[in-house]
Amino acid sequence: MRRIISRREVRADDLRYPGEPDSVGSIAVLSAADWIAASPTGHAKQPGAILLSAADAVEALAPHLAGLSCIVVEFARIGEGRGFSQGRLLRQRYGYTGELRARGALKRDQLFFLARCGFDAFELDPAEDLEQARAALDEFTVAYQGGDDRLVEVRRRLS
Repeated sequence: MRRIISRREVRADDLRYPGEPDSVGSIAVLSAADWIAASPTGHAKQPGAILLSAADAVEALAPHLAGLSCIVVEFARIGEGRGFSQGRLLRQRYGYTGELRARGALKRDQLFFLARCGFDAFELDPAEDLEQARAALDEFTVAYQGGDDRLVEVRRRLS
């Protein structure tokens, strides 16, 4: 069973990605395009989850956010930074309040910065130690720029 960090807790994952077997209580993850096609009015009948790739436009999701319980942003390779911007847009511009999960080629060193962009769940490489990764959320105590600080506690430098 896959395990994730969600709101500072390590827990079992309840999402089912395309190609994975169905299990009781799991939530199916659709691509952004499939979700939009399935809910043209912007409101699905039941909460769902989508997988957002770096090439997907966040703006297209704006009218569809109410029906989403989770948005998974895929970081396909090391050095891919567009997901950071997608997270900030979803939280700050579009007011998304559900789970925002980072998934893919991620290392524990990135968790603090992802949290400041609005991510509150992390699906890391299976080789990563999740307890050590969770501790990375507390590595920094001062931030120069504003951010979403629900998961991290930072002081801001005075100008």
